[in-house]
Amino acid sequence: MGRNPKPGSQVTGNHLSLTEKNHLIKLESEIVGKSDRLSKGLEGLYKPERTQLRDKSAKDHYDILAFEAHNSSALGNIHISTLIELANEMSLLKQYEKDYRGKTVIFVNDKPIANPAVKMRQDTLKSINAMKSELGLGAIDIITLARQRAEMNETDSLQKLFGDGGSDEDWEEKQ
Repeated sequence: MGRNPKPGSQVTGNHLSLTEKNHLIKLESEIVGKSDRLSKGLEGLYKPERTQLRDKSAKDHYDILAFEAHNSSALGNIHISTLIELANEMSLLKQYEKDYRGKTVIFVNDKPIANPAVKMRQDTLKSINAMKSELGLGAIDIITLARQRAEMNETDSLQKLFGDGGSDEDWEEKQ
């Protein structure tokens, strides 16, 4: 089983010409569609969608995810259901961490057993990482996109891409 194909904006190989890549980016942006509902956060959800959020923590997570997704312009209204699932999983993770409290062993009828919250927490983390990767929000996806942006516009330095843009000095590690 291979990797999922990358969005056109994240393709870094030489197998596509610049014209093909720009055409692919344009087609993908048309398919993704508008992100006007994402820009409104929770208010942009329809009533049935709002009821899918499991608790206040999930609603808070969704609100943040929606605003950030809208700003990234890589996600559109079509991704709302996945963002809802991601917010619910993040809320579950918070609950499992509260239940876990660093105890790997619990006692039931004076018998030590493995804390089930540990396994549930690990499963939730796997699920969150899979959804983030599906949406292109994983760390590797973001780094790939930044690298590709640097390659497309070679007049911009990495300092301008990653820094505050206020300094023209070369970056050096301070000792």
